[in-house]
Amino acid sequence: MRKKVIIAWGAIALFAISTASVAAENVADQVKKAVEKCTLDQPGTKPFHLKAEYAPSYERDINSHRTGEIEIWWESPTRWRRELRSPEFHQVLIVDGSNQWQKNDGDYFPDWLRELALAIIRPIPIPMDVLLTRVKDGDVKQLRIPNRANGQLGFIQQTNVNWEAADGPGDAQETGNGGIALLGDPAMLFYTNGPGWGGLYHDFMDFHGRMVARTVASGYIEVKAKVDVLEDLGSTPAGFFDTSAPGGDANPINTVVLNETELRKNLLPANAFEWPTLEQGPLEGVVWTEVVVDRSGHIREMIPPIADNPGVKDAAEAGFRAMQFQPFVRDGVPVQVWGKLSVRFTTVRPAGMETFLSAKDYFERGRKASFLAEGGTAPYVLSAEFQTGTPDGPKTGRYQDTWISADEWKREAWLGSSHFLRSETEGKYYVVAEGPQANILRTILRIVEPIPATDTMTESDWRIKRDTVDGIKTIRVVRGSERPDGELDPSNSEGFWFDESGQLIKCSVSGLEILEKNIQPYGGVQVARSIDVKKGDQNAAVITVTGVGPADPSLAKTFKVKGHEWQRQFTAEVR
Repeated sequence: MRKKVIIAWGAIALFAISTASVAAENVADQVKKAVEKCTLDQPGTKPFHLKAEYAPSYERDINSHRTGEIEIWWESPTRWRRELRSPEFHQVLIVDGSNQWQKNDGDYFPDWLRELALAIIRPIPIPMDVLLTRVKDGDVKQLRIPNRANGQLGFIQQTNVNWEAADGPGDAQETGNGGIALLGDPAMLFYTNGPGWGGLYHDFMDFHGRMVARTVASGYIEVKAKVDVLEDLGSTPAGFFDTSAPGGDANPINTVVLNETELRKNLLPANAFEWPTLEQGPLEGVVWTEVVVDRSGHIREMIPPIADNPGVKDAAEAGFRAMQFQPFVRDGVPVQVWGKLSVRFTTVRPAGMETFLSAKDYFERGRKASFLAEGGTAPYVLSAEFQTGTPDGPKTGRYQDTWISADEWKREAWLGSSHFLRSETEGKYYVVAEGPQANILRTILRIVEPIPATDTMTESDWRIKRDTVDGIKTIRVVRGSERPDGELDPSNSEGFWFDESGQLIKCSVSGLEILEKNIQPYGGVQVARSIDVKKGDQNAAVITVTGVGPADPSLAKTFKVKGHEWQRQFTAEVR
């Protein structure tokens, strides 16, 4: 007889988002409307005068000298004037048709300032037909995210589209990786990103039918511009748009965006990168960065390198900064260049240090050792009962996993009037979330199979070492913060403990501590028959397997749930 569990129940409450597949044509139409609505620099916009002040978004960057003003007088897409003011650079630019006039105080145009000035009036600087093609071919994710307004908790729709670099030659602004996010209904621009462009948009105002963001932020050192003035252009002084006026610079500053292949054509011979020995993480991988090269061929801006192992970042930064380029020339005039650079690294562990497998290897081995869906070969049905806290007090629910094959399965849970289902059949995924406790049920599914999918993890985030859990020798795989005593900070960390055979013994996920107990074999897999879940010092749930046995393959016909098709996105769960 199973013992009764008497505990002070803590409700399982995880932030959850729901995702759904969206027709590409519908998303492309939403993107087109949102971009046109938020773009000032386009035909049909009423002539305007705009003035914005900008400064770093965060106090830590206050000494970065990224403060000043942007002022634009705009008559049409081919006739306008812009003045940029900062402590280290001042530019007046006049455009009239194909003619341009510049006066620059400073020999280098900070690219973060160019990108910010562009983002204010033209959020996506690539042609609309190119953008829509990229959107239709891109990866679309639609989310419902919690939103509190007027004291009431509701949801707001967010649509994210990301696209990969296109093959073949062309302007790297158009052919590189990029993305856009829309928020709300009707959809408004939320953020954009691409080679040499991008921004984050808030606080919209109407200007003759255009919805213009009064707050625009951009840059890896985030700079935020506040639009203080947006008004009709009115009259301008004589010669205000005259590109033949005396006093302009003979060699104006322009910036071009190149792909890495084109950027490297001007790279001068340099010393090889020197890589340190690494105690943690992968010993081989790639590290990359974005750079801006000035007209003399020197790197003037660079984002912190992003590496498959963060232990090589300092060495990579030193190597990148040592690079020199032959000046880039366009139409006989030197130009600034934005581009990406990447290198491979190969290194070793310090002498005498134990070498571990990768986090990915431990996760894959753990799934095969611990979960029937990964390590088993015969169809099965696993049933369980769980007790958990809810806003209405402790409740008892049911969980069932029906598995026919790796691509034919159904998992579902019930709690009172709530029901959560996830299934796969005939190459399609399905999700059903019904009732007020659907998010709790979703969490139950995560608890039963908590090891993250390897296609949603970044190897370099994870650290590996030996540890002991209740006297069992384990391999600990963790990411995030640790307290001074070596314990994980549950607010921003995850951890998994595996025994020598790969069996999952314990994990810490989203503030929950999950203990696998009463482990017994079935179908060649060591299956936990009881799972204890704690949140802080409170018991949050107990899951008890009530039965496991063979499944009838004909049950696969129940896995299709019409009207609930789903694309597996934004989830660390394999199933």
